Amino acid sequence: MSSRIFRQDNPYNILMGRIGDLAMLSMAWAVCCIPVFTIGASTGAAYEMAREIVEDTDEGVFRGFWRAFKRRFGTSCVFTLVFAALGALCAFDLWWVSTWRGDGASLFYGVIVALFVIVAMALAFVLPLSGRSKLGWWAQISQSARLALMKPLVALVIVALWALPVVLLALVPGAVVWVPLLWVIVGYGVTFWAQMRMTVKAFDLKARE
Repeated sequence: MSSRIFRQDNPYNILMGRIGDLAMLSMAWAVCCIPVFTIGASTGAAYEMAREIVEDTDEGVFRGFWRAFKRRFGTSCVFTLVFAALGALCAFDLWWVSTWRGDGASLFYGVIVALFVIVAMALAFVLPLSGRSKLGWWAQISQSARLALMKPLVALVIVALWALPVVLLALVPGAVVWVPLLWVIVGYGVTFWAQMRMTVKAFDLKARE
């Protein structure tokens, strides 16, 4: 019994090792997002590292993350600008509608949220697949939109996972105390892993290579 506890393939050891990997991935992503303009590169690298973890081909989280971070850095920065522009446009539109008076404001608010969810779904596979892609930035966006049409539920879940901490902060009292810390420590790593696991399975990526 005691010998099984110390075996590397023990389920407990495997689980704790995986949690440790995701925690390192989460913190690496958070640190590399600090300059802001590197958010695209950091997110793409996190997805690539999460894919290696899913496929059990990783050779060290920090080493793999840094290698992926440097790959196609310029294209990743373009994605940062694209997502930032869309986020700013969404925030402005929602703020503008919130200043309206009358019953129509709620309807337009809902329409704007729905439209931006659809746009986010169309872009859901851009960064998850950017790590090994050789396509240009516009071709990757087009590819993501086609994949979202093929697997809309997967795209929606990816968007929902990204929205989860924001929803918790908005709706759960006291969430501001624990949500940011929890997500930086391990939450983002789990998010990347869950999204890549769904993506790899949905499109059978491992078999395509």
